[in-house]
Amino acid sequence: MAIAANPLPTDGVVGLLTPEQTEALKRFWEQLFELVDNAPRHASVSPDPDNPAAPRTGEDPVKDVPKDDAAKERARANAELQQAKLALEKYGSDKFMQTFWRFIAMDLPDALALKFVRARKWNSAASVAMFAACMKWRIESGVEDIFSQGEEGMQDAPGFLYQMTSGKGYLYGTDRHGRPVIYIHVRTHKASDQPQKSLEDFILLQMESLRCLAHGNVDKVTMCFDMNGFGLANMDWKCIAFIIKCLESYYPESLNAILVHCAPWVFQGIWKVLAPMLDPVVRAKVQMTKTTEDLCIHIPPEHLARTLGGKNSWEWKYPPVVPGENKLLHDSATREKLQKERDLLCAEFEQVTRQWLQSQDTTLAYRRETLAKKLRAQYFRLDPYIRGKGAYHRLGNIVGNGLVVFNYPDVYGSKDGQYEVIGHNGSMETLERQVKLTAGSTGSGGQESMAA
Repeated sequence: MAIAANPLPTDGVVGLLTPEQTEALKRFWEQLFELVDNAPRHASVSPDPDNPAAPRTGEDPVKDVPKDDAAKERARANAELQQAKLALEKYGSDKFMQTFWRFIAMDLPDALALKFVRARKWNSAASVAMFAACMKWRIESGVEDIFSQGEEGMQDAPGFLYQMTSGKGYLYGTDRHGRPVIYIHVRTHKASDQPQKSLEDFILLQMESLRCLAHGNVDKVTMCFDMNGFGLANMDWKCIAFIIKCLESYYPESLNAILVHCAPWVFQGIWKVLAPMLDPVVRAKVQMTKTTEDLCIHIPPEHLARTLGGKNSWEWKYPPVVPGENKLLHDSATREKLQKERDLLCAEFEQVTRQWLQSQDTTLAYRRETLAKKLRAQYFRLDPYIRGKGAYHRLGNIVGNGLVVFNYPDVYGSKDGQYEVIGHNGSMETLERQVKLTAGSTGSGGQESMAA
């Protein structure tokens, strides 16, 4: 029987930090700025336009993985520290910080920083090294191009559209605590059906889309691997290794649980090989489920499709690209205007954060909080000018202002079923209203009150 669903966090996230955790967060920012300040501003070598993107994992999926968890952690920390130094030396602090703010996107800066701090067990130096290594990967891997192109820009890549139309993996609905759920139907996948790069591009597009479906303290996903019909022909070690690397290093603290549903006996031997590859934190999140009742401990039956024993009639059908849906990507004048606005906000947030680290002035924390809300709200205005639309935009799940909508058809005897609308507290309109009320309460420079 599966264990009870994980509740939302009660500490360790924005707004729910202990004094000790706040200090660890401060040390993260302090050491990040120190790393950036001591690096050259510009790249040490000119980029080679003929040089393809760096390998996404850079490692064999099975070979040379330490079996001992402590040894694995030491090896990873050493590798990340080297990657961090290379990132700053090779690309310069200007490119590093540009990538940093692009990665922040709609997240609150502290929320994203805390993912890395938690992943490294509140060790600030280790978390900064991990973060810097991730920035190097984002620069070199081409991930930025994936979400800027969207599905329209990538639909002609060999094998890419098949990933979308096959229904092998998709985001749909929420678990019992409002987290998005990813369903992966393993029987539909074979490594030979597509180039490895197309599969990785698909996975990265899903990871970037997931960030648009997160809201408030809901910043993790529940993954359900449907193992019905699984055979050895469906096992893809390179794909598994890439997913593991993404969860452990590139999108840390994004996983709530992995539900391995209806695994056949042949999977037991695979699990013995696979388990030691996993970070112990990730491994502890893997649960074997056998029945619909097991799944419904985590996912309400109304949110679970009938194909998995749930109560709604929803089925994945890929909505094709709509011609002209990304016309705003070509509006360079508006994009540049909005990007300049964001650049000014980013610079102000950095300045206030540096002051916050050196001062006991309590108003600086309020200023940072206000600026963080401004950054998130402003990003929603910029996003359609820099991000290509995807299936979850066309299905109406991603509204574009921070709201997330899911439909559960034929629930409760109604064809329209149930609509779930979440994310109100972090929506653009709510944040802009809060910022406006805060500005009104402070007048011309008084202490900012975030009670609003």
